[in-house]
Amino acid sequence: MANWAARVEWNDAGDLTDVALERIAETLRAHAAAACREREPDRASVNLTVEANTLRQADDLALRLVRDAVHAAGQRFEPSGVEVLDEATFAARLAEPTIPPLVGYAEIAEIAGVSRQRARELGNLEGFPPAVVETQAGPLRVRSQVETWMSTWERKPGRPRKASS
Repeated sequence: MANWAARVEWNDAGDLTDVALERIAETLRAHAAAACREREPDRASVNLTVEANTLRQADDLALRLVRDAVHAAGQRFEPSGVEVLDEATFAARLAEPTIPPLVGYAEIAEIAGVSRQRARELGNLEGFPPAVVETQAGPLRVRSQVETWMSTWERKPGRPRKASS
């Protein structure tokens, strides 16, 4: 038998209470379960572990366990998604950073080969990636988005001409 990490999502019709979520998690305590509402309205999910010989068996078992726990809590169960991962894949996913690498003006200047002052000006150009975090030191942007934008940026050498009056 192998251990599997499973996530089961279902539509809760908006009537899922905190008490019901606690009952679901308690029913599945032997499976190290955590139950929660999703960001999307009227959705809920349970993360749990199961033992099974095959992926298909793990999938079926996770669905059955969650269905039974949701019904025992007096709720309707309309599954909308199931994900089952082997232990190695689950551990590898947990090890991945949840926040992508971010860059500020200093890093943008280094990537673009420009001054920090010019890096600040790039932020005003059309299509430049938006800031995902604002800090006292300035906005932070996703590094890969900045690099992608830089790869298509049509640089013009020299200073722009002054507008004639």
